[in-house]
Amino acid sequence: RVGILGGSERYTGAPYYAAMASLKAGSDLAFVFCAKEAAIPIKCYSPELMVSPVYSAEEFEKAYNEHHSNVQQSALVLVDSMVNQVCSMLDRMHVFIVGP
Repeated sequence: RVGILGGSERYTGAPYYAAMASLKAGSDLAFVFCAKEAAIPIKCYSPELMVSPVYSAEEFEKAYNEHHSNVQQSALVLVDSMVNQVCSMLDRMHVFIVGP
């Protein structure tokens, strides 16, 4: 069982190909953890993949573009939420791949 974290609205191919390659190499399951904007396109590529949207690229971009002291705090809240969602599934995986 393989987990892949990556993908955004513009970049859905890398997590898809990493997951499909793991299936073709013999893994039983491939989990793709991605931006909610990428989840539907990746799900449409293949029904074999377990796709879970764990963050919003739009929310990260909004937090990044804010110009006040709460930028770091709002970004940390988003990261903590994503990490908690992914970590809750780690016990089901043998390998975890993190993309850019």
